[in-house]
Amino acid sequence: MSPRSGEKLKRSISLPLLTFYGIGTILGAGIYVLVGKVAGASGMLAPLAFLVAAIVAGITALSYCQLVVNFPRSAGEAYYVEEGFKSRALSIAMGYLVIFTGIVSAATLANGFVGYTASFFAISRPVGITVVVGGMGLVAIWGIAESLWLAAIITLVEVGGLVVIVALGGEVLLDAPSKITEMMVPVSITELSMVLSGAFLAFYAFVGFEDMVNIVEEVKNPKKTMPRAIVIALVLATFLYVLVAMVAILGMPLDELSNSGAPLKELLQKDHAAVGMWIGIISIFAIINGLLT
Repeated sequence: MSPRSGEKLKRSISLPLLTFYGIGTILGAGIYVLVGKVAGASGMLAPLAFLVAAIVAGITALSYCQLVVNFPRSAGEAYYVEEGFKSRALSIAMGYLVIFTGIVSAATLANGFVGYTASFFAISRPVGITVVVGGMGLVAIWGIAESLWLAAIITLVEVGGLVVIVALGGEVLLDAPSKITEMMVPVSITELSMVLSGAFLAFYAFVGFEDMVNIVEEVKNPKKTMPRAIVIALVLATFLYVLVAMVAILGMPLDELSNSGAPLKELLQKDHAAVGMWIGIISIFAIINGLLT
């Protein structure tokens, strides 16, 4: 509830917890699928595409850092629009747009949950969606601190999965120095357009940091904590994305990578079948985390 109503929310969120929340909202399930699509658009330049997307997202993130300091209200974008344009109508419209994007995103993730779960055992789509949305809704109702602790735990699982991918597929990174130009330097207008196309897709993988400002009224010392958490979360996510993209394009043929629905799972499936299965399970946790956040 906003301070305008005369009541205040409990400030129980610290910098580490907020950072984990931010990393969880950014990582989500996107990287477990999106790396193949970005490789399909950018080819060997996929790591550069993720880096370009990070720079574009970073510009927006820095704007949010300043806005959340000047206007530390949980209404986020809706409040910023009202303060900037002094228009209640625009503020309400922005609020509904935020709600709409949340519904679309949650619906996509809920369907993704059913899709991944169905690869392990048969599940009815209506039942699966009802269970996961209802379950995460109950967790959110339980309390913000409790929700964020669960999100932090799942985020550790997500990050752990990416670290395992890099560790087990990391041998291919030995070839990275000899191919760094091929992965990071476009040499023609065509390759530059490929990078931009991949970056357009990769930008989706960075969406999420803007959700952090919506819990600002529950953060300890928000004027210092919020900007730090946003920047740290974005930098760590960028590092993981670029590293995973390098492992993926060096470890799989580009045509297989771009056509795969679960590229990171297939990346490990050949030499580490059991681990590949666990990556599929971690992807389910990533989806659940996206729904929760």
